Amino acid sequence: MILLFQPDNKKCEIEREENLLFGAEKAGVLIDGSCGGAGICGKCKIRVISGTVSPLTEKEKEILTEEELKKGYRLACLTYPVDDLVLELPGTHKGSSRKKDMAALPEGFEPEPLISKIHRKVKRPSMKDQRSDFDRIEDTFEIHNMKIDWELLGGIHGVLDEKRGDVTGVFRGNRLIALEAGDTEDYSYGMAFDIGTTTVVAMLWNLKKAEVLGVTARTNPQSIYGADVISRIQYCNEGENHLANMQQKILDCFRDMIGELCETCQVDPAAIYDITVVGNTTMSHLFLGVHPKSLARTPFAPVFCRSVDVPAKELCLGVNPGANVCFLPNIAGHVGADISAVLLATGLKEKKGANIAIDIGTNGEILLEKDGQLYACSTAAGPAFEGAAIYMGMRAADGAIEKVRIEDGKLYIHTIEDAPPLGICGSGLIDAVAQLLEAGIVLPTGRMLTGEEALETGISPELAGKIVQNDQIPAFVLAERKDGDPIILTQQDIREVQLAKGAIYAGMKTMMKMAGVEIEDLNSIILAGAFGNYIDKKSALKIGLLPDIGEEKIISVGNAAGAGACMALLSKTSRELVKSLVKEVTHVELSVNMDFQEEYMIAMNF
Repeated sequence: MILLFQPDNKKCEIEREENLLFGAEKAGVLIDGSCGGAGICGKCKIRVISGTVSPLTEKEKEILTEEELKKGYRLACLTYPVDDLVLELPGTHKGSSRKKDMAALPEGFEPEPLISKIHRKVKRPSMKDQRSDFDRIEDTFEIHNMKIDWELLGGIHGVLDEKRGDVTGVFRGNRLIALEAGDTEDYSYGMAFDIGTTTVVAMLWNLKKAEVLGVTARTNPQSIYGADVISRIQYCNEGENHLANMQQKILDCFRDMIGELCETCQVDPAAIYDITVVGNTTMSHLFLGVHPKSLARTPFAPVFCRSVDVPAKELCLGVNPGANVCFLPNIAGHVGADISAVLLATGLKEKKGANIAIDIGTNGEILLEKDGQLYACSTAAGPAFEGAAIYMGMRAADGAIEKVRIEDGKLYIHTIEDAPPLGICGSGLIDAVAQLLEAGIVLPTGRMLTGEEALETGISPELAGKIVQNDQIPAFVLAERKDGDPIILTQQDIREVQLAKGAIYAGMKTMMKMAGVEIEDLNSIILAGAFGNYIDKKSALKIGLLPDIGEEKIISVGNAAGAGACMALLSKTSRELVKSLVKEVTHVELSVNMDFQEEYMIAMNF
C-alpha cells in the first residue's frame, strides 16, 4: 500500500498488517506516539483524506469525539491500510525549535581548545635523510612521543606529496588525528549535542574562534515509541532488533543535523574534529547502543556513568574519521549527563549558601547545593509538562496556547507565533491552572467547579459559561480551533498537573530536608531548559511548583545542558571539571525515601 502524507507530500509503502504509525515512521513523518503505540494516549490522531482503512476500534470510539470521527480522524497506531491512502497530519505533530536559541556560555568563560591545528613545511626525504614520513612529521611539529591512528598511516605519504610537504597537522594532545595538504589552520570545527527526551539540539562551533556558527533543533525521532524513557526501554525489551533501531534513529538524526548545519554554514564535515554529547542516562545508553533495561527496574543501576569516548567513525556520523565523540558523565540511573552539564554551566558548586537548579523537561531533575555540598535527584513527574498526558496537550509548536490570563472576568490566551490555537503546551498549562485557581474555578484540592457552582460563587457569567461537561465531568473551554472543536482543560488534566508539580516540589523539599535547608535559606532557584525558560514565575509559585522564595530569586538560564556541552567542547579544563564534579554529588533515590512520600502527599494540593 502507498501512503501519501500531507502537507509534506512524503510517501512510503507498507504492508496491510502494518499500522499507519509504522508507516509514518517509515516515511520520516513526525507523529506523536506518547504511549508507544498502545492506543491509550490519543495523541497520534491523523485524518484520512482518501482511501480505505481498517474498521474503527472500540478504543478509538472512546478517545475520538463524534465530530472528529465525522471528519475522518483515526488513531494511527490502531489503523491499518486496505488500499492506497492520502493522509493529513494535524498541526499538533509539528516539532519545536524553541530550545535551539537558549544555550549561552556563562560570563567569563575562557576557551581552552582540545584540538590544535599547526601549519608546517615537512622536509622531503633524500638519500641523506631516509627517515620515515612519520619520524619527519614528528620532528617538524615538535610533538614529543607523537601517536597516530593506524588508519591514518595509509594516507600520509599522499598528503605530503600533494603540496611538496606543505601540510597542516590536526592534533588532540600528542595524537595526530588528521594531516591535511596546505594551510588549513583556520578551519577547525566541533559540535555539541543535547539529546532531550523530546527535543534534540545541535550546535556547530568554530573551535579556533570559540564562535557558534549555527544551531538547529529537531524532535527526538525516538518519541514515536513513547513520550518517556520507560516507554522506550519497554520498546527495546520487546524485540531483538529494537535497541539497534533506537540507536539508529538518534544517529540518523545526528547525521541529518550535521549535514544541515554544514550546508547552511558552508563548513566541510571533514573539518569537524570533536563532538560532545549530553542527555539523560537512558539517552546515553541508547545513543551508544547499550541496553537500558536495568534503568526500568530497581535498583535502577545504569550500565555506566563515567564519560565515554568513541571514535566518530564507529558511529558513522560523516565527520572527520579521526574525530572523537565524548558523552559526558551521568550521575545516576535517572540523573544523566544533561544535569551534569547544568551543574557545570551554572557554576552551582561555587555559589554561596543554598541554591537549587532544576531542569523540568519530560523528567524533573533537581540539583541542590549548600555551602559547596551537592545533592541530586530525579522526580517521576511524568510528561504532563510536555503536553503528553494532557487531553489537548501538545509540544511547544506553532498554535500551542502558551499564555493564559483572566482579567475582569474575561479570558485571554496567546499562542506561539500567534497562530490559530491547536492545543496547549506546558507553559500555557501552568498559566491556565494558576488563573483558574486565582479565579476560584479550581479549588485548592484540585476540584473544578461546575458552571452552576461557579455562578453561585459570583464568578462572571462569561467565565462560568466556559465550564462544560466532558463525559459528565467539568472541563474549561480555553479556545476554539479552526475546525470548530473546543480546546478544553479537563478535570483529569488538573489532576495530572497536581501529580507532576507535587513530585517536583516534594523532590526539592526532600533534598532540602536531607541537607538541613529551609525555604528561607534558599538564595536562588535556577530554572534550566525550554520549559523553565518560558513558564511564568508567578504562575509556577501560584500552583506550588516551586518553593515561594519570591519571583526575584527565581532565575531562568535557558538550555544550561546545551551550554555545558558547549563548554566541554571548547575547554579541556571544563571537560575535566565536569568529570570531577559528578563524583562529588550525593544522589538521593526518592522511590525508597519515606520523607519524599510524605512530602508528596502534602504537595498534591495547590
